[in-house]
Amino acid sequence: MLAEKEKLKFEKEGLEVVTLCCGIVGGQTYLPFIPITCAIFLSLFTQEENLYNKFKFVEELIGKVPIVHIEDVCEAHMFFMNNVGSLNGRFLCASSFVSTAEIGNYYQLNYPEFKG
Repeated sequence: MLAEKEKLKFEKEGLEVVTLCCGIVGGQTYLPFIPITCAIFLSLFTQEENLYNKFKFVEELIGKVPIVHIEDVCEAHMFFMNNVGSLNGRFLCASSFVSTAEIGNYYQLNYPEFKG
């Protein structure tokens, strides 16, 4: 966040500055490993205490956790690249705000093979 604040100071110098803050990113991946954000979602079931505690910390801090699908993040980046010169400032990329209980309920309803 400190780096973001420093970047935004360049607006005063006449430069166009856009920062895109994303919620926890989920969705399909072609990576040979599970990205940390997907692992955070699954921590309710994998019982990885460190990741789950991070998720709960954000939830306790702001009430609910911002989430976003990877395709929406890509579209947001393309939007900003295609609108150079007309936008500046700080933007939040999140499609929903959810609790750990809501995520757990979603998995129980849609993926009953997962046990929480």
